Amino acid sequence: MAKPDYYDTEDCATHEKGAPKFCKKSEPGEGTERSCAYDGARVVLMPVTDAIHLVHGPIACAGNSWDNRGARSSDSQLYRRGFTTEMLQNDVIFGGEKKLYRAILDLAARYPEAKGMFVYATCVTAMTGDDLEAVCSAAQKKIALPIVPVNTPGFIGDKNIGNRLAGEILFKQVIGTAEPPLLGEYPINLIGEYNIAGDLWGMQPLFDRLGIQILSCFSGDAKFEELRYAHRAKLNIIICSKSLTNLAKKMQKTYGMPYLEESFYGMTDTAKALRNIARELDDAVGGLEKRIMQDRVEQVLEEEESRCQELIAPCRARLEGKRAVLFTGGVKTWSMVNALRELGIEILAAGTQNSTLEDFYRMKALMHKDARIIEDTSTAGLLGVMKEKMPDLIVAGGKTKFLALKTKTPFLDINHGRSHPYAGYAGMVTFARQLDLTVNNPIWPLLNGPPPWEAESAALVAAARSHAADYLAEDLAASRVAVPTKAATVNPQKNSPALGATLAYLGIDQMLGLLHGAQGCSTFIRLQLSRHFKESIALNATAMSEDSAIFGGWENLKQGITRVIEKFHPALVGVMTSGLTETMGDDVRSAIHQFRAEHPEHDGVPVVWASTPDYCGSLQEGYAAAVEAILSSIPEAGETIPGQVNLLPGAQLTPADVEELKEIIESFGLSVLCIPDIANALDGHIDEEVSPLSTGGISVEKIRLAGRSSATLYAGDSLAKAAAGMEEQFGIPAYGFTSLSGMAETDRFMAVLAAISGRPIPEKHRRWRSRLADAMVDSHYQFGNRKVALALEADHLKGMTRFLAGMGCAIQAAVAATRTRGLDSLPCDNVFAGDLEDLETAGTGAELLVANSNGRQAAATLKIGAHLRTGLPVFDRLGAHQKLWVGYRGTMNLVFEVANLFQANANEAQKLAHN
Repeated sequence: MAKPDYYDTEDCATHEKGAPKFCKKSEPGEGTERSCAYDGARVVLMPVTDAIHLVHGPIACAGNSWDNRGARSSDSQLYRRGFTTEMLQNDVIFGGEKKLYRAILDLAARYPEAKGMFVYATCVTAMTGDDLEAVCSAAQKKIALPIVPVNTPGFIGDKNIGNRLAGEILFKQVIGTAEPPLLGEYPINLIGEYNIAGDLWGMQPLFDRLGIQILSCFSGDAKFEELRYAHRAKLNIIICSKSLTNLAKKMQKTYGMPYLEESFYGMTDTAKALRNIARELDDAVGGLEKRIMQDRVEQVLEEEESRCQELIAPCRARLEGKRAVLFTGGVKTWSMVNALRELGIEILAAGTQNSTLEDFYRMKALMHKDARIIEDTSTAGLLGVMKEKMPDLIVAGGKTKFLALKTKTPFLDINHGRSHPYAGYAGMVTFARQLDLTVNNPIWPLLNGPPPWEAESAALVAAARSHAADYLAEDLAASRVAVPTKAATVNPQKNSPALGATLAYLGIDQMLGLLHGAQGCSTFIRLQLSRHFKESIALNATAMSEDSAIFGGWENLKQGITRVIEKFHPALVGVMTSGLTETMGDDVRSAIHQFRAEHPEHDGVPVVWASTPDYCGSLQEGYAAAVEAILSSIPEAGETIPGQVNLLPGAQLTPADVEELKEIIESFGLSVLCIPDIANALDGHIDEEVSPLSTGGISVEKIRLAGRSSATLYAGDSLAKAAAGMEEQFGIPAYGFTSLSGMAETDRFMAVLAAISGRPIPEKHRRWRSRLADAMVDSHYQFGNRKVALALEADHLKGMTRFLAGMGCAIQAAVAATRTRGLDSLPCDNVFAGDLEDLETAGTGAELLVANSNGRQAAATLKIGAHLRTGLPVFDRLGAHQKLWVGYRGTMNLVFEVANLFQANANEAQKLAHN
């Protein structure tokens, strides 16, 4: 007895030279990526959007597979819900028919909006003998909802067999059971089109312009009722040549409906498909001599092809000459060969897992004569092809994706896991752009270059060593960065310099800050820092009054210093000035000198003063001024302590960042003096005894040792002057880093630490670099050409801008709080100093805003859902002080955080587009 036509094709036994055995069965242990019959049926049927899809079996089949394909719906989302009888041990022993019966009735009652129900058998229920058809028949007598049993347990064959069985089921139980409410002149069915990522919506406008009615689609964006009247179409178009050919053949035999096998990937195949469809429809409607549809097609093609060629030209110029390996199945294989060729890409090898002999011939005709056909689809086989061919690009399905990315090779997903539609002319433009973004993403040269333990590290060390001199030598007057010209600042992004100085002082253990100014200034600083760190802030004020503002504030300052020392017994008093006292012209240095003369009993308590008038700079400048003041007054000279280094962390770093940097330095066998050290001061800890002083920072005794260190490392350009001062005063070499977020900057940091310590880079950092590389290749799709606008303190702005540009983002605007050196070199045309109102204009069209919490108003105005909160203050999110974005590990965290913002925003946009 002959096997049913949905089990075999004519090609199965072919021994054609060079052609694989297309129907080869999976062998035990061969490691192929073939799926099962249950999955094949599910692929065909589950895109029916308004149906209940009930899986009868234990949890595995439904639990592992529900809502895992990219089939889109313009209406009902019912198909995305996972329904299963979830059979347990007793159900397997005693049978699951009663449970299935109850589940059918229960779901029909709870989901009255459903228009149909598909009930799937699985391996276990088939083995236990549950009679799926009998249960569905019994339940059908109780409810009006059409119930369709799908008896395709996984063990009966591979995915292709499941596809064909699903087609058989649709033909016997669904098609022909209703009549269309409206039948156009040119009705067609699409077969094997699952609307992956919205492919159908890329084809629909072409058919609409031609006056062609898509009567039914099997089964992308399909409604159950639409499938019932598919028998009234005049032509079937098979989009995926192997999956549902049997369905088209049966409809031809029963209804006299011709069919074509076509592709809508690439310009050549889209044009060919439309011409063939037009020819068939002209013949079916009124004879070929009329050529009504064919004339329409030629007009549409003329318009669409010229527009498409123009839009893909920039991408083609960048893709020309690239070499690719293509691995998919069926029509997509030869069709994608054509699409890639149209972009100037050479095919080195192509896989044919689900193809036919006809597909094989088409591929061979299109590819280079030396191109290889991939028959071994196992992991080892595919790795062998990648190693042999060394392609610039791999185009394949999602199951191959992470294998390719592990080899640090650009990859484009063209199967069900993708996020972008590639069908039709609009899809071809998207395909070209996605290829361009993937292949030409800036991460690849970095990832494929040597790591710091293999590279010639001298250049990396030299760059860090010359950083301070190069930065300080830049002529700021010649900067291209514009400064504000508005009469009024609106929504300032600046914080006061005194706040920055306070932040620096808080990194010293047992410190008490003293702001020389009116008491309101200190109140605002405490409030701002408390909102961000969720900590009590050790800060007092000299409480300038009307009288002292007129006659001078010396006495207030001296009294304030005396009072805080005698009342709180700090290890250090950190003094910073305000706009008021600087405008008055108070000589703070002389006042402190006079205090010393009047109170010799307090000589043991250092009083460090930083000039921080409100009208000069922002938080970053005040922080840097305090660090310079600390280092110019406390460290002492002496014999160099081997293995001891100074770390100057920038104002942009969080306590978690600082702690990570300290641990990285210590892992090289070095001891580190972190000045200031907010890692254990503002990290959110709870002390056994609450103190009015800062706690957990670096001690004054250790700061005194800083003059005996063997090197100074600083993270943040604004600290270059402080590091240079240590070199000038104590002869300590300085090594500078603009930011320590990003692989390249961290590579340089590692090279410097290896050179200073004389030790190799520890294995744990090599492992974190590997994890970061993996995160970058996994996430780079989310970054490609995404428009970003940033508003941050200058050092933070430089680091974040370069990180995002290095991941492939397009930097639309970079708004600095102040104009500083180093901004000119940012990869952005629109760099300027401004406020958050400026961000509302500069950020128009951006997909991500990077700013502190005050940027939320700009995000709301611009209707941008993705707002990366960073900088200070961040008060509407918890845990800002525990964000770790430096080093390999921190950069990995940052990559994932930004990628998730992009992804969530894209998902919301898709929902809005189709609701």
